[in-house]
Amino acid sequence: MSKKEGQFAELERAVGVREGFVEGMVDEDDWSFVIKLHALFEAACGHLLLFHFREPALADIVARLELSNKTTGKIAFLAALRLVGKRSRRYIAALSELRNDLVHDVRNAEFRLGDWFASLDPAKQRTLAVSFSPFETFLREGPHLPGVPLEPKHQEQARLDTVLRRAREQTKNHIWIGAHYVLVDILDMKGYSEYRQWAKAEALMSEDGDDAG
Repeated sequence: MSKKEGQFAELERAVGVREGFVEGMVDEDDWSFVIKLHALFEAACGHLLLFHFREPALADIVARLELSNKTTGKIAFLAALRLVGKRSRRYIAALSELRNDLVHDVRNAEFRLGDWFASLDPAKQRTLAVSFSPFETFLREGPHLPGVPLEPKHQEQARLDTVLRRAREQTKNHIWIGAHYVLVDILDMKGYSEYRQWAKAEALMSEDGDDAG
């Protein structure tokens, strides 16, 4: 099992869904795919918040937080704690916008991602193609090691016209590839959370030692 598969299995256990739920979403119809993917991000972000705070009593409160509200949502908390980056936040915000357009009308069950994307004006297509491709954005923007150029295959992958073409021709796959990047980013932040907690404990112990002296 790869590291990514292990992380997804851990997340599935933590949020109470069946094994294989994450990878199985791509086989859903487009409407279900969007709804379930958004629900998974809600669960993943809530899981990270609870992991960071280490306070089970907050579980119900965290669960009720909206995902993408910029001032009171899960993403707002994670951003303030520096536990989710700009590229991942942009992806989740775009997904939330799409989910909110779909969730309140069952007639949207016949929704098709390709048709939806094709109906958008070119500027909106470009914006969403970038929002849903956080890894390619990272390749374009860095940070990278000084003096170490990207491999040619990564240069091609990161080109805006390449990103836009994939979004137009394989909209669902485009969103799915971005989802993998963001989920791994969120789950990897558990390590940074542990470091933050350790650093805080070290600082408190240092202060206590100074006071004792």
